[in-house]
Amino acid sequence: MFTGIDTIIIRVRDIAASQAWYTQQLRAEVVYDDDEQRLAVIEFPGGSTLTLWQVDDGAEFTVSSTYPILATPDAAAAHAALSANGVRVEALQETPGVIYFRFADPDGNPLEACQVRDDD
Repeated sequence: MFTGIDTIIIRVRDIAASQAWYTQQLRAEVVYDDDEQRLAVIEFPGGSTLTLWQVDDGAEFTVSSTYPILATPDAAAAHAALSANGVRVEALQETPGVIYFRFADPDGNPLEACQVRDDD
């Protein structure tokens, strides 16, 4: 019936500011934007997408408890790059199969970066 996840929506306060942050900090590319709907689809290498969607004027903004986990081939390098760019990142965590860390976008929406390790 389904072949996968098409996108995940992340609600934001300011679509233009969020597009800039996601493209600059996460090196994603805007592949679609709709000024009328105030949304933008960003794509990562490999084809995964997130949809940034601005809350309606006057609507209450709440940070999501659901969050995407972004794949990375090198969690330590991603951690260092984000930290060097002023993004507040949590400490690297290691489990037998993965290295990961959590961080947030400027609206406080949680994100996680994960490197799957080949622990032969």
